[in-house]
Amino acid sequence: MGFVTTAAEIIAFLRSKGFAIETGRGRHGTKAVMEEKRIPIPLHPGDLPPGTARRILNITGYTISDFLKWRRQ
Repeated sequence: MGFVTTAAEIIAFLRSKGFAIETGRGRHGTKAVMEEKRIPIPLHPGDLPPGTARRILNITGYTISDFLKWRRQ
């Protein structure tokens, strides 16, 4: 099985790493913010598509391994 996660888990992970979370309107109104980085996080029901979750982690400088270690804590 592939990498499965929700937007809420990605948001919690990024918050734990120092990102602020801004909310706005619409499905893509939520953004993780650190310094000059503003990464949109889609708030769809259910799991994020694996490619979307990987892309968010990649843009923020983290790997799936980083996320999985955090999730196991």
